[in-house]
Amino acid sequence: MKRIGSLILAVILGISMVGCKSEKKDDTVMTVNSQKISLDNYKKIFALNKQSIEYMYGPTIWDQEIEPGKKYSDKFSEMVVNQIVSTEVLYEQAKKEKLLPTEEEVNKSLGELKKAINADEKYKKQLNDAGLDEKFLKEQQERDLACQKYKENFKKTAKVSDEEIKKYYEENKSSFYKDEVKASHILISTKDKDNKDLSEQKKKEAKEKAEGILKRAKNGEEFAELAKENSDDKASAEKGGDLGFFAKGKMVESFEKAAYALKVGEVSNIVESQFGYHIIKVTDKVAEQIPFKDVKDKIKETLLEQKYSESISKLVKDAKVDKNESALSKITVK
Repeated sequence: MKRIGSLILAVILGISMVGCKSEKKDDTVMTVNSQKISLDNYKKIFALNKQSIEYMYGPTIWDQEIEPGKKYSDKFSEMVVNQIVSTEVLYEQAKKEKLLPTEEEVNKSLGELKKAINADEKYKKQLNDAGLDEKFLKEQQERDLACQKYKENFKKTAKVSDEEIKKYYEENKSSFYKDEVKASHILISTKDKDNKDLSEQKKKEAKEKAEGILKRAKNGEEFAELAKENSDDKASAEKGGDLGFFAKGKMVESFEKAAYALKVGEVSNIVESQFGYHIIKVTDKVAEQIPFKDVKDKIKETLLEQKYSESISKLVKDAKVDKNESALSKITVK
């Protein structure tokens, strides 16, 4: 379901309103340069964005605060409008540079999209109810591909000097410092099969079990074997509890704090998290500056992305945008 939602969202966030040629002033909610955006088309895009967001993040997303005093629902309309504007000017620029896709490319992309939609009858019905027929979707695919081609061409032709790359590395050296821990763990879960918390008595029994296993580990029994026999994290248990290397911010706070405090070869005491009781053994640590040559290509890609974003910002800034704020304000999430 999330894959379908992502596909649809990619289409919707990558398009503007093809063929919106209404001559009625009251029916036009936006004009981007010379392109008119009709109320009917805006409603369709708004509704489809809403459906896709809910598929990926759930209906509670709208009540989440994304900035002080502002919920996601409060900002959503603004986000949709801004995306329409940026996509419209980008498509227009792609057209000027003769970067439109071929009919064959459009049909292939449309076929992949239809296949994903047809795999879910409920979602297919919602699209039909929103009035998004094949003709409409094909028009949007054509625009989306044109925008992709513009980006690809920009990144091929944009210049990034070695001096720029080196400067970025020096100014962001801390970002290229590898500080990772390799650890194994044994988890005694405090959740039932439905992922609900155990009773206090069951939690007490789980902790006693963890303490017994910890004692065996401290007495020198093979940690990997103890993990295979006892850990409720079955994915890592098969590998003797091995979690591989991880950086800061990748594990829950209590687990990370304990792991980073251990020396290589040391076994922790009982560490509690929302998942249960952990016994952790650190098997390796890496703390080193990543050489420039190893990240040069990655930095170049980052700088190309920055230059691309700056070019889009300029196109949007230079665009002539007229909005019917009264009409737009009436279309809300709730």
